[in-house]
Amino acid sequence: MNDVLLVCDLDGTLLDINGQIDQVSFNKIKKFCEDGGHFVICTGRMDTDIQYVEQKLGFAGEYRISQNGAVIKDKDNQSILLETIPSEYIPALNDAIFSEGLRTEVSNGNNRHFPSPRKPEEVAEFVDSSKIIEDLPASILAGEIEPTIYLTFGNEQSFLPIKLAIANSLGENKVTVIQTSPTSLEVLSNKVSKGKAVELIRKKLGIVSDSLYVVGDAESDVSMFTLTEHAYAVQEAEEAICEQANYYRKTVGDVVADIYKQKKEENR
Repeated sequence: MNDVLLVCDLDGTLLDINGQIDQVSFNKIKKFCEDGGHFVICTGRMDTDIQYVEQKLGFAGEYRISQNGAVIKDKDNQSILLETIPSEYIPALNDAIFSEGLRTEVSNGNNRHFPSPRKPEEVAEFVDSSKIIEDLPASILAGEIEPTIYLTFGNEQSFLPIKLAIANSLGENKVTVIQTSPTSLEVLSNKVSKGKAVELIRKKLGIVSDSLYVVGDAESDVSMFTLTEHAYAVQEAEEAICEQANYYRKTVGDVVADIYKQKKEENR
């Protein structure tokens, strides 16, 4: 398996709808790693949550991709990539995003920054790296936070004015605006995507595209699907996401089973 790279999203993929670890899949991934397979987590979560999951798995991948591809670190905790939003875009983004009155959180390379504390039931991270800054817009404008991601909570209708304001003030394709769930909208550098991050890691590991397997469930994962013919949607992925993947399987464990089956057929 040392010529195979498996890249896996977390929420809705390796984690179930309640954010709990799929233990059966975990056991299969552990066996895959023991057999020499390369396993990399690629998530919108912070790097600290990837480290938590790796500790549970008992294996540290060569690389960790967090914040939807804006941050990459290696197993020695060295930074491979940190892609922040260009500073010249910040005033326009602040106006477009914060003027709608929706709760917005802002991340940099190491922390999430909140305008107010969250309720305990709203804390979804395994490791809470958050900081409270009451006047987030001012802190960002002052350069105290160099944003990697703006994360806004609402619904598709409430996100429309934000999308329109960003397009009107910055023009098209200056930043990436992506709805990562029915209730969350993210804005990040247009140099960032999970696909770009995975392609960088694939090349660093010397893995050919035919031996790359990617697994996800959301719009943010689709950029990975274009890299290989082994693209899988899992769990509760919507039909539109499944249509952009090559295969659907119920769990990541089922994908690992496919890898073993395909390798066995290759070795006949």
